[in-house]
Amino acid sequence: MCEIDQYLNIYKDTPPLNGKKYEVSVHYSDFRLKKAEEQSKLKPVEIEKIIEYVNQFLGLLDMDKVDFPKADGRNVDYKKIQIDNNLRDVRDIVWLKFTEDGYLGVVATSNDINFDIPESREAYNKRKKEYDPYSKTEKRVWAHNTSGIIVHHVNKSWDETFVLIFPLKNIKNNLTRNDIERGIGNYLIP
Repeated sequence: MCEIDQYLNIYKDTPPLNGKKYEVSVHYSDFRLKKAEEQSKLKPVEIEKIIEYVNQFLGLLDMDKVDFPKADGRNVDYKKIQIDNNLRDVRDIVWLKFTEDGYLGVVATSNDINFDIPESREAYNKRKKEYDPYSKTEKRVWAHNTSGIIVHHVNKSWDETFVLIFPLKNIKNNLTRNDIERGIGNYLIP
């Protein structure tokens, strides 16, 4: 296995669900909640260092680094990012959100930056109906996203003033934005 594969593959300590499929959703396993508890006891890493690490990882993939990824968390113009960076798809970004006390809360991809957080533990598994513009159908989805549940679980709140956005300008043919998202997340795990 080459050096980059260790990051692109499923995180080595992820437990299988029912012995066959890896399932890290907070709705089916407490694996990520326990990992968040561990991480919340560590000192948060400086944002500048995280930017450096993400750019190092992108460099391992022969992708462009991003010198100034900090953006207003409440006002993201995905179409402008796509046009300015000549992206194939408006969802070809990786974004990172932080808690108010400086912890990295999520590495994610797509055009759906939000600061969702459940009001209580009882709300973790609530569902809602949502229209999917891609399939043009209504679906039942989780009312709260995984990162919001994790941040709530460790008694933290989102810093809504900024996010880090890394446009994925030249994704190689054998990778997807989800592969890169997973790789960055694994690369940042101490």
